[in-house]
Amino acid sequence: MPCVSQNFTGQEFYLEKLHEHFKNKISNGKSERRMFLLYGMGGIGKTQICLKFTDEKNDQWMLI
Repeated sequence: MPCVSQNFTGQEFYLEKLHEHFKNKISNGKSERRMFLLYGMGGIGKTQICLKFTDEKNDQWMLI
């Protein structure tokens, strides 16, 4: 998996939204499958936001 850029900065708003959206939600004793669509113009950092998020959550989930 590619690494987060050493120049990655900011974007806390979007990372916070991702963390909130993917908090472990339980219904009927099972964790819900969650999806999130991140879109925008090319070159604005979507991939880096996703890489940073997966880097932060890597130890908490089996699959991302």
